[in-house]
Amino acid sequence: MSNTLVATGGEDVRARWPRVLTAVTLAVVLSGCRLVNSSADAPSTSDQDVASAAGWTRIATTARYFVVANVLPGEHMFTRHEEETEHPTVGELIISGVGNPLGVDVRHVEAHIYDRTTGMPLSNVKPSINILNRSTGERIAVTPTLMQDVGIGALDIHYGNNVAVAGDSDLTLTIAVGDEVVTLDGHLD
Repeated sequence: MSNTLVATGGEDVRARWPRVLTAVTLAVVLSGCRLVNSSADAPSTSDQDVASAAGWTRIATTARYFVVANVLPGEHMFTRHEEETEHPTVGELIISGVGNPLGVDVRHVEAHIYDRTTGMPLSNVKPSINILNRSTGERIAVTPTLMQDVGIGALDIHYGNNVAVAGDSDLTLTIAVGDEVVTLDGHLD
């Protein structure tokens, strides 16, 4: 009897991990790239305080999930109709749910959730995403809208939304999928 892990297509699951690691690396790298965007659609530095651009990325695992979480500057979020008519090159396409608008101290909080067995990004789970601002004591529930980057597409499928979170804050981000929970800490400048 072989110890090979086999997915539902007969493919050795370990053969998929190079693609998974590539997708995860891509998600992490692109999260950082959003902080340094020179596109005409991106806010200019006169529109955005440098402190509001600060963000962070954390990675965690549970028994069934691999999670890449980001707290980034606010993102424009587009419905399918807006994407088709406006053709944005920067921002998020809403797949399911409602996106919150940009505003003062708005951050884009997102969770990329991957199946640890297959390595595939998941779009059929119901995560809860919550922030505890340890600096102020404020608790913020993030509506888990399903979305993807307008330029990257389905490789960037994730859950999250825009929420107001003041800079110079210590945060605890809690992401739960069913009974599996990850808790991640970070500081926003």
